[in-house]
Amino acid sequence: MPAKANLLIVDDEASTLASLSRAFRLAGHEATVCDNVAKAIELAKSDDFDMIFSDVVMPGKDGLTFLEELRSLGVTTPVVMMSGQAHIEMAVRATKLGALDFLEKPISTDKLLLTVENTLNVQRLETENRNLRQRLGKHEIVWTGDAMKKVMAQVDRVAPTETRVCILGQNGAPSSL
Repeated sequence: MPAKANLLIVDDEASTLASLSRAFRLAGHEATVCDNVAKAIELAKSDDFDMIFSDVVMPGKDGLTFLEELRSLGVTTPVVMMSGQAHIEMAVRATKLGALDFLEKPISTDKLLLTVENTLNVQRLETENRNLRQRLGKHEIVWTGDAMKKVMAQVDRVAPTETRVCILGQNGAPSSL
């Protein structure tokens, strides 16, 4: 079973909020709805959402301004922009501002759920990758002797090339290339 996501939906149309919220809840996700950008910014700062879905065209502050403000506040939650009045320039601007995706209304339930699933998978993989890097740490060759200085100088000379290098020798003993 896919992971359960905590989602924020921002749209000025009550019918859109209701239908998206219902679709997400039926799929087992938590959905918080918001009908204006000012309230949405406060929610995004105070709650821990897995994703935010935002309409682009809204009265007052639009969705692109919302995205810009979120990023300036340091909120890194993935944001998917939605619009029924989409055009290429709008989608490009949203992407440049850091939108994860840009969906054109009306949006199918399958597309919405697939977007959530893909985002959760990417977040899981990024977390797993970060954890693995922390566990592995940074490994380096330990060397201080003159023999190893010569070997490392040779390695530095061949490193930019496609040549393969094998360093042979016992631990703690002078090595040869």
